[in-house]
Amino acid sequence: MLSNTSDAQPSAGKRGKGRPPRNAAETERIRGHIQEAAARVFAEHGSHGVSVELITQAGDISRPTFYRYFKNTDEVLELVLRDANDRLTDMVVAAIREAAGPLQKVEAGLLAWRAWGQQAGPLLRAIYAEMHDARSPAAAHRQRVLTAIGAELQNMALSLGRTSFDPLQVESFVIGVEYLGYRFHCGPEAPSDALWQRTRQAMIRLAIGLLGGRTEWANATQLAEVLGVKLG
Repeated sequence: MLSNTSDAQPSAGKRGKGRPPRNAAETERIRGHIQEAAARVFAEHGSHGVSVELITQAGDISRPTFYRYFKNTDEVLELVLRDANDRLTDMVVAAIREAAGPLQKVEAGLLAWRAWGQQAGPLLRAIYAEMHDARSPAAAHRQRVLTAIGAELQNMALSLGRTSFDPLQVESFVIGVEYLGYRFHCGPEAPSDALWQRTRQAMIRLAIGLLGGRTEWANATQLAEVLGVKLG
């Protein structure tokens, strides 16, 4: 993280504006600092409100410093959204692969989605606000996430000896989880363990209804009892 001077070094004092970075590590450090500033601006103003001026103010850097590391705001915003959404995909896919049975895999993925939302913080609301806006890069990255997680669910079915899911059912499930995740983190009720239990129940019921096979449907009552899901 940079100090609160435009081009400051932790121990070497201020550098001349035109001086290039000393090494690759310094380059990555400053790019990371600019990216963090851009993330804060995006979280507050959305992609259509991001500007070089706001990023330089948020990061306490000069305009020449910004343009030394990024061509424009689109380039840095692309990194912000790619990193956030790649982290979601990586967390969910890893959780699914590490769990044992089908519903355990689904629940592990749901918990990973929850953890990602907590880590995303203020960025989360801005991403959700723009994920249906075709003019926002958030929409394209959201589609990448849906595609990747959908593919992993299909892989899960094959690895468990099941037939492939209907892609429409997979899409419906993932979008349903996406909405419930948004409602948990950004809805009218503050996130809490009690709210998560209700959210989890809705997610699990979606999983059984849309992704369940004969075994799950035939044993829905027993599964509900094991999973702690209330059947009304």
